[in-house]
Amino acid sequence: CVATDHAPHPHEDKDCEWAAAAMGMVGLETALSVVQQTMVDTGLIDWAGVADRMSFRPAAIGRLEGHGRPVSAGEPANLTLVDPAYRGAVDPAGFASRSRNTPYEG
Repeated sequence: CVATDHAPHPHEDKDCEWAAAAMGMVGLETALSVVQQTMVDTGLIDWAGVADRMSFRPAAIGRLEGHGRPVSAGEPANLTLVDPAYRGAVDPAGFASRSRNTPYEG
């Protein structure tokens, strides 16, 4: 199971005392990197397993037809290309989300 706890909030809802702050953080935009580092790189799961848990199974739960089709001529393409050797720093300024709160900055 992979869960992102993607619960972003605007800066003004987070820039306060801990007990008063809105709960949650940006999770979706860093999820694949976290899964790679904690599960793929450690041998707990392979990339096919990642695709299953982060794409195929969620699509099945949501009853979205057409996911998991073969990559071949004439088939619709619904792909994500990943460079598993890439290493970079998390910069919340580049997030598409309206929030910037992440424990992975840097």
